[in-house]
Amino acid sequence: MSVVTLLSDFIDGTSMALAEDTDAADLNAFMTANQGRLWASVQQRRRQRQQTIERRGPGTVYFAADAPGAAAVERYLGSDTGSAEEAAALQAMRSAGVEIAPHVGADRERDVLLNGRLKDLTAQAKAKAKGFG
Repeated sequence: MSVVTLLSDFIDGTSMALAEDTDAADLNAFMTANQGRLWASVQQRRRQRQQTIERRGPGTVYFAADAPGAAAVERYLGSDTGSAEEAAALQAMRSAGVEIAPHVGADRERDVLLNGRLKDLTAQAKAKAKGFG
C-alpha cells in the first residue's frame, strides 16, 4: 500500500506532517481522486488544537509507493534541516522513487511558489526562535 504525506510550515513557527495510506497508483492519481482531503484534515486538527492554519508558503506532498519509500520519508521528516542525515534521507527517497511536489492550498501560496518569498513568522514565533539561536 502507498503512503502520501503532506508537510506544512506555519506562520507560528510550527510544522505539521500528516500521512495516510492510499491505494492510488501514483501522486497524480491520489491528488485527482482526493483533492483537498489531506489539507482539510490538517486544518481540522490544527483548529482542534487552536493553532493557526496559515502557512508560510506552499506545503510539500510526498508519495511513497512502498514501505521502503515510506520509511525514507519518515527518516527525512525526522532529520534536522541541513544535516548530513537529511541529505542521506533525501537521497534514499529519490532512490526509492518517492514523488515530491509542492502543495498549494491558497492563492497567496501560489504567489510564494512563483516569487519565492515566504510569509513572515509571527512576532511570537520570531521571539521563540531568537531564544534558541
